[in-house]
Amino acid sequence: MSNAVTAIEEEPKDSIDLTRVLEKAHSSTTVPGSSTACIIAITNQGIQAINLGDSGFIVIRDGCTLCRSPVQQHDFNFSYQLQSGNSSDLPNAAQVFKVPVASGDVIVAGTDGLFDNLYNNDITAVVVHATRAGLEPQVTAQKIAALARQRAQDKNRPTPFSTAAQDAGYRYYGGKLDDITVVVSYVTAFGNS
Repeated sequence: MSNAVTAIEEEPKDSIDLTRVLEKAHSSTTVPGSSTACIIAITNQGIQAINLGDSGFIVIRDGCTLCRSPVQQHDFNFSYQLQSGNSSDLPNAAQVFKVPVASGDVIVAGTDGLFDNLYNNDITAVVVHATRAGLEPQVTAQKIAALARQRAQDKNRPTPFSTAAQDAGYRYYGGKLDDITVVVSYVTAFGNS
């Protein structure tokens, strides 16, 4: 992602091409390993996002899910991933989104550790409570991550991961321990001014 930051800084401020950013970031990466990717830019037209794999984002408006990036996977629990070299998915497999946003909207981005353990309505409930309580975005992100971790450790509660596992023919119940990263942004003002 540090390569993505460098690529974004090279883009014209008024027309960031996230596909080009992801391609540059991928081609500049030489360290071993693989990763999903989710890049979101807030522009005067709303948000632009590019997502590859099972990390992603959700946009919440007035307590409802406005948009949610779908999971990209080859098969159950086998998500699209980028890695240096020739044996990975390519940046052009990523999905690109343009979503109009308004003041009061909340954008939640996260890794699969978030989306495997919390349903959209779980995330939305935390966001609604946090915004009503006047909590800052970072505190909201910490609360969402804490709930995801709690659900990841719960062997008795259905989760998006357990539902997907059962749909794929596996006997699985409860959460999935995994990395959990959450970033929350509040849209506070919007327009061309």
